[in-house]
Amino acid sequence: MAAYSIPKEFTSELELVDKPDTGSTEDILAELNGYNPVTSEKNIWAFWHAGLDAMPSWCQRNVADWVRICGPSWTVRVLDVAPDSPNHALKFASQDLLPEAFLRGTMDGPYVGPHSMDFLRGALLVQHGGVAIDVGCILLRSMDRVCWDRIMDPESPIEVAVPVMHKLFLHLWKDRNNYEGISADPALAFVKDIDFSEAADWPWDFKIGPQHVLEYVSQVMCWRRLTMLEDAGDGFNSFKYWQENILGIDARHENWAAEDAVGFGSGARLYELFNLRLDVNPETTDYKEAYNLVWMLLRTASWQKVTHGKGLTHAAALGTLWDENEGKDSAPGTFGDLLRWGSVHLRQKRDAISTKRTARSPRILREGLLGPSEAGAQ
Repeated sequence: MAAYSIPKEFTSELELVDKPDTGSTEDILAELNGYNPVTSEKNIWAFWHAGLDAMPSWCQRNVADWVRICGPSWTVRVLDVAPDSPNHALKFASQDLLPEAFLRGTMDGPYVGPHSMDFLRGALLVQHGGVAIDVGCILLRSMDRVCWDRIMDPESPIEVAVPVMHKLFLHLWKDRNNYEGISADPALAFVKDIDFSEAADWPWDFKIGPQHVLEYVSQVMCWRRLTMLEDAGDGFNSFKYWQENILGIDARHENWAAEDAVGFGSGARLYELFNLRLDVNPETTDYKEAYNLVWMLLRTASWQKVTHGKGLTHAAALGTLWDENEGKDSAPGTFGDLLRWGSVHLRQKRDAISTKRTARSPRILREGLLGPSEAGAQ
């Protein structure tokens, strides 16, 4: 990978990392393929059903860069369900924190992988701590500087994941093998009343209906329920906890900044921009757009989530295009190569990420965690 320099116009926002990790991707991945016991809360958890070696190469590069960016105080693991794997999910996650469909291997439908990670996300964070990241994320800022330092600050009210959300999610998946129809559960009765105008800032070109979208993200709907639940009869006020103890990351600008700049459903355009060579005429529209995009990401984003959008959207997602075109995420001499280099070799000077005040829900629920019929509900 070539060495680049910071344009003068951005030197007030970026600086070179003093001693960047120069280990090869191959060596990093080889080390990650071994078993590493949990010794602290500073864990980065990810999942790929068939194992690290079976992941698309661009995702492997993502993971290797996590190691480089976050440094030795963090332990990165990509769990799997491959037989005899040293990183099999059940070596780390307790079975009582996972649904029967995952344990029996009976999950079906097109989203077994994403929903498996949803289960593991809750289980691993409750059991061990750390952060859980999709392998499609291009990290642009150390996790210490994204959220961890603030979470660990004894003077900060910001806290960690809420175990009751995982309890609710497991309840929804009881006796299920896929997500279809999950919104029929009384605990998600509020879903049918969601006003989709609030999603106007996220104009994905979905080819499935709103109800199916919300069922696909049922783990998010569990969180949505907790933001409304004031008194579940268990002494925990999740409505208040949401407003006072959760770090409200401005996801559109910190995690989806490429879509914010170029447009949602713009996978093909993003593919073109990241694959554009740096030595083309800098006065062209394409060059200017690619230049502004990449340097904006390096300066102001925590990570860029690259999605596959499998069967969810009309337009081809960037992740799918990178799957189909080996090496085009960071071909030498392209803006994608610059992005990869910059993520490891540059450090943002901004002290804090962009956050939003956690919004007070206009609707308040006073019932059991698992729904109005739960024993002890009020």
